Amino acid sequence: MAFFNPQNFVRIFIVVFVVVMTTIAYKVYQQVAFLKKQKRDIIYNYQDDVSDNASYSDYVMTRIKDKMQTMQEILNIKPHIKNINLAQTVHNTHLGPFKNLLDSHIIVVLVHSDAYYLDQLILSLKATTGIQDAFLIFSHDYYCDSINSLISTVNFSKYMQIFFPYSVQLHQSVYPGKDGQFCSEGYDCIESHKRNPEAAQSKHHWWWTVNQVFDHLEVMKSANVTVLFLEEGDYVAPDFLYIFKLLKGIKLLQFPFCDIISLGAYEPHLSNYKMKTSISVELWTKDVYRSGIAFNRQTWNSLKSNREEFCNHNDYNWDSSFRYVGFKKFKGYYMIAISGTRVFRLEKCGAGNDECREELKVAALKLFLKLIVNGMFPSGYVMLMNKVNDSIGTAAGLWEDIRDRELCMYFTKNCVWF
Repeated sequence: MAFFNPQNFVRIFIVVFVVVMTTIAYKVYQQVAFLKKQKRDIIYNYQDDVSDNASYSDYVMTRIKDKMQTMQEILNIKPHIKNINLAQTVHNTHLGPFKNLLDSHIIVVLVHSDAYYLDQLILSLKATTGIQDAFLIFSHDYYCDSINSLISTVNFSKYMQIFFPYSVQLHQSVYPGKDGQFCSEGYDCIESHKRNPEAAQSKHHWWWTVNQVFDHLEVMKSANVTVLFLEEGDYVAPDFLYIFKLLKGIKLLQFPFCDIISLGAYEPHLSNYKMKTSISVELWTKDVYRSGIAFNRQTWNSLKSNREEFCNHNDYNWDSSFRYVGFKKFKGYYMIAISGTRVFRLEKCGAGNDECREELKVAALKLFLKLIVNGMFPSGYVMLMNKVNDSIGTAAGLWEDIRDRELCMYFTKNCVWF
């Protein structure tokens, strides 16, 4: 045939061959560099970790074995969470379809690695009136068999699990994990421990989650529902869905300009739990807790359209970055909140604090809930307009690495399941 030229075919073959071999060589180079770094870290840590009875060779072999085991675990986890994320399996569908906008409660739970506090949150959700009509989305930044087993016991509502694919757990010695690098504008990278991977992950995890939930979950596409965000360590009151529905209805009918609903804005005080409860409309400021924050697709679209401000703001806290966008672009987001909080925060006991016991914190909260039982499921409400300080507050930092800012932008521009 006239158009077939053997010389052109050979040239194309050579080009393809060179490209393929270059790609393979680069991957081999990356793997060798990674292994060299692991060996160098082992040698540097020897003086700190070695015992008097251990020889250097035994120490190195043990550390290499541990590193290889960790690498194998990561290699096993990655394809597993990829399959889970792509499947988007909704469990307990026998509980019925999603209801209308007011009765359909979409709840995202940010899960880390504290099985005890997660268990307490699940138990409090189970005791909530109307939970059978909710849809729980557990978003994990840590893969753990025991936590997965705990979530598999949820039989009182529909639920789904998704896993953050850029977690520190899955990138332990490379970015976005602890790679010992700090990169400024122009990717001028130096060896430094200035970047805090765990702190950066908290903002990455939430931002990835909200992007995926609103824009890339099949069950959520085009639905203008309000999504409530909880976190491992939160604990909910038995009437929190009753209050959530109440606030959604008031916002819809009376205050459509409100961007945020808060079920956990304030410190809990006995005087705030009455049968005629107080509901306020005010600016969402730094003085408001982030537990129990909810917003709809309209608010999400306004936040997403200003992703540069969110992703470039030097604060590793997602809620502070969220508020920053509001003050920067709209003179603040307006919030509707109930004075008697329905989402409580259980703080972790700090390392080395032997007198602090988390089970005592849970017991104290349960006692408080018994004291306010007569103020739950209020029959009426009074509206308040609160004048608050509209300052943005000081940024907390730990978000200066250019790689974090670009990864943040990447999550908004792409569907990222693996």
